[in-house]
Amino acid sequence: MRTSYRDLLGGLVFSIILVYLLIVVNFQSWLDPFIIITALPAALAGIVLFLFLTHTTLSVPALMGAIMCMGVATANSILMVSFAKERLLHHGNALEAAIEAGFTRFRPVLMTALAMIIGMIPMALGLGDGASRMHHSGAP
Repeated sequence: MRTSYRDLLGGLVFSIILVYLLIVVNFQSWLDPFIIITALPAALAGIVLFLFLTHTTLSVPALMGAIMCMGVATANSILMVSFAKERLLHHGNALEAAIEAGFTRFRPVLMTALAMIIGMIPMALGLGDGASRMHHSGAP
């Protein structure tokens, strides 16, 4: 189990670095990807909060869900930042661009997050094939 945790946490760190570098290439900027990645600490705080509130232990399925959640948070952040940049070029006012991006992109961001949450409910509740295996601490 320790090896699984170490590998998944290492994978999480590696995925954050890889995603950052891919966004740098895509946006051709070092600042925009940094702004996008700043959504990840909030996502991580939400993950820790809900694991604590539901008394869920840190397990391989929980870490897999955390990686998926951080991916969706990054995708939503990309959506918001790219739209805000477009509006900034149009308006020239950063505050107005940010507010418009928030109002316009709220529904797509909410839909993406809800799709992930609903899709992960079976894994979180331990439903489906192999569920008893994933939630017991014994060896397979």
